[in-house]
Amino acid sequence: MPTASVSSLRPRWRAIAFIAVEAGWWLVGLFYLCAVLAVAPFLLLGIGWLAVPTLVEWLEQLADRARARAAGFSRSRAPERIRHGHRGLSFTERVALVTSSEFQRNAVWAVGHLILMPVVVVLGLGLPIGGLNNILAATYWWSVPTDDPVFAPFAVTSWPLAIAALGIGIAYAIIGWVILPALARRSASVTLAMLWPDRVNDMEQRIESLSRSRAAALDAHSSELRRIERELHDGAQNQLVGVVMMIGLAQRTMNDDPDKAASFLVQAQDAASDALTGLREMVHDIYPPVLDELGLSGAASTLTSRLGMPTTLDVSALKRAPAAVESAAYFVLAEALTNVAKYANASTVSVTLSTVSSSPEDTLIVQVDDDGRGGATVGAAGTGLGGVASRAEALGGTLSLSSPVGGPTQLKVELPCGF
Repeated sequence: MPTASVSSLRPRWRAIAFIAVEAGWWLVGLFYLCAVLAVAPFLLLGIGWLAVPTLVEWLEQLADRARARAAGFSRSRAPERIRHGHRGLSFTERVALVTSSEFQRNAVWAVGHLILMPVVVVLGLGLPIGGLNNILAATYWWSVPTDDPVFAPFAVTSWPLAIAALGIGIAYAIIGWVILPALARRSASVTLAMLWPDRVNDMEQRIESLSRSRAAALDAHSSELRRIERELHDGAQNQLVGVVMMIGLAQRTMNDDPDKAASFLVQAQDAASDALTGLREMVHDIYPPVLDELGLSGAASTLTSRLGMPTTLDVSALKRAPAAVESAAYFVLAEALTNVAKYANASTVSVTLSTVSSSPEDTLIVQVDDDGRGGATVGAAGTGLGGVASRAEALGGTLSLSSPVGGPTQLKVELPCGF
């Protein structure tokens, strides 16, 4: 039956593809092992510890990719991992890094992968290929020179040996056909079992991440309250006091000098208008009305049109997000463009707003590239890029900045949409 044939072939093709991909990554693992062996002698001299964070990050990436491949083949959900940078660590922190349970788990998997994968490849791919070779050899052995016979797996120099090669080839093919799906499934399950994070350690990482997000949210909230208080005190409050004074002066001079009283009332009206304008701007900074009216893409278009230099905006992959996320993205973009206008000395700017759909939630990405002088750094929280980082962290997001001296600069903020 054609349907039965297709249904039986599909899992085997998936198994062959999975094992072939794993064989490719085995070579990457071998390269990693060579890097570790090259660094290991220098650990005793101390200088080798400088490379430890990089090697640990490479191993984490290898493990993450292996976990994702195994989960994809098994059609199961890979556990979400929270990664932290390993830069600027002290010697004690580097030692703690290589003695952590996560590093040891990844290292055990890497060694196991290097040892077991050749066996899996031989059984999963070698048997079918060997079977095919033996079957074909039985059909053309007679056409090759007698002094250079076909080997399958022995020299085929006669019809009895050709029939024997044919039988072995069929046996190889049958064994490979039968064990191939189970072999791939077992490889994937072993990978997931070895790389599945420790439950306690995973919860500790989540608690640590939530604590940082909560602290950042409180800092951002406090900064916003201080800003509102400062603007009320220095702006609207002083202007309203001036309005009251002008009205009082107008009342006292109304009977004796009506023209002067009218002048005071005009000044009071101007001061009241200024206070109203200040209040509107302050409310605008809390949640820009343009977000309600035009959405994030329209608000971003408004911001980029005011920049005063050639700017491209790409919102083709942008989806609507919760109001808090869009508001944060708007302020991140506004702050980034302000920094570009003030400090970058750029000639062109590129802005991309996009939504990446991934499990378990979508991520809104704000990316700003400029060809300016570079050298941007993330300073203290609440100021410039430090404020951007705090605003992103308050929503569980991240900021990545690449700004070598001389440029170009790339700022990328990722904001989860399902916090």
